[in-house]
Amino acid sequence: MQVINLDKTMNEVTEGTVVNTTAVVIKCQKRFDRVVGDCFASWLAICFDKANPIHPYVVWNVIARPEGFHAEHGDYRKTLTDAVEAYEARGGDIS
Repeated sequence: MQVINLDKTMNEVTEGTVVNTTAVVIKCQKRFDRVVGDCFASWLAICFDKANPIHPYVVWNVIARPEGFHAEHGDYRKTLTDAVEAYEARGGDIS
């Protein structure tokens, strides 16, 4: 029997997670844990968004909200190399 987690604030972002319906997480680092009654969990993530042909790579803050994952504060890039640089500039660890 599969257990479905209805509390989306407890979901975890991992490589392969889909954000904003078309972007796939290719690297992420958790920034903050969920504290019930205080804050939502959040991650810094590099995503590949096939729906954006000009800037398919984006570095977002991803937050586990009640309605699902919410991405904000994007740094949009043309190449993965540029996205990695933006990720590291925002404090992400690429190792």
